[in-house]
Amino acid sequence: METLPSPEENTPGRRENRSRVFLLFMVALALWGGLIYGAYYYSTSYFESAIRNVQETNAMHIQALEERLDNIQLELTVVKEALADTDQTLARTDTTREELSQRIAELDRQLEQLEESLNILRMSPDARR
Repeated sequence: METLPSPEENTPGRRENRSRVFLLFMVALALWGGLIYGAYYYSTSYFESAIRNVQETNAMHIQALEERLDNIQLELTVVKEALADTDQTLARTDTTREELSQRIAELDRQLEQLEESLNILRMSPDARR
């Protein structure tokens, strides 16, 4: 059973009331939309700022790591040069050691020859006098 609106409901006061309710609903809807948009804008801005900060921090860390890598490469070059110098020194030392060993062996032979010569001189009749 449907009832027809009474003539009192269609009165100008009732229409104004409906207009006010509709206007309040539209204002509330606009306010709610504004709050949603404001929250979206704020969160987007916040996340973009956070991402920028992370990127800047990462860039600083990458630069520091690159500097450390350059320093390590420089130190590695110095160590390689020192190893090459040490290798040359050891090679020279080995060569010198071999030359000294040969010279000592030669001097040992000469010493043996001198001892033989001395022994021969001691055995000679002229040495006994």
